[in-house]
Amino acid sequence: MRKLLIQVGSVTYAMKAKAVLQQNGLHASVIKTANPKKNEGCGYSVSVENPQVNVAALLQRENIDILGTKWAT
Repeated sequence: MRKLLIQVGSVTYAMKAKAVLQQNGLHASVIKTANPKKNEGCGYSVSVENPQVNVAALLQRENIDILGTKWAT
């Protein structure tokens, strides 16, 4: 199963992102980002299983800044 990892700047933003995604019917979980760089905040990401919608648009609409995204299997 493919997962989209969405990197955010803090655990607070990760929790907010998870709540927004779950309210939109997506299965999401907060995970610790492996080896975050200095400019990547506290090092938290949100994992979303097989998103069928534009996740970035949902989060940006709620003023949640995204530091980056990548696909994982």
